[in-house]
Amino acid sequence: MKKLLLSVVSATLFTASLSGCATGPTAYGPAQGSGLGFASQKIESDRFHVNFTGRNADEARNLALLRSAELTKGEGFSHFRVIGSGTNSQDRGRSGISSSIGIGIGSGGGRYGRYGGSRTNVGIGIGVNDIVRAMQGNRVSASMEIILLNATDGLGDNVYEADSIIKSIQPQAFTN
Repeated sequence: MKKLLLSVVSATLFTASLSGCATGPTAYGPAQGSGLGFASQKIESDRFHVNFTGRNADEARNLALLRSAELTKGEGFSHFRVIGSGTNSQDRGRSGISSSIGIGIGSGGGRYGRYGGSRTNVGIGIGVNDIVRAMQGNRVSASMEIILLNATDGLGDNVYEADSIIKSIQPQAFTN
């Protein structure tokens, strides 16, 4: 029974430690294997579609704004207008890992009925796909379409100054 209790405690701790891998801020950079990060597409000479996938909605929106500001400066403009935006959440639950414990008790004769006895089996199962999903954690994608502007243009609503955004939104300098 001590082995069973030790196995259950070990499986619980393992599950909790894997769930913790997916917390914390997303590193700022281009989206790659994990899918976290930014992507952008030039639609016209002064128009872009920007996307950032992060771990929560605020992070994704802020870092999509930061990427928009970087694109604006890189293209030689000072401001950008957000003409459309949205978020998409892919919530994977709190732990994302399912586990199971099974106990089997049996008895019977051995080969040719000579050896009798009983046996107890304990099994613990953790799904591999569940582990991968838990390590990836929650994902939220923020996308926006922007038009690049200069300060001399009629600025209007939903306009951001690229330099101010770059100074105010600091990306994380580390990865998980």
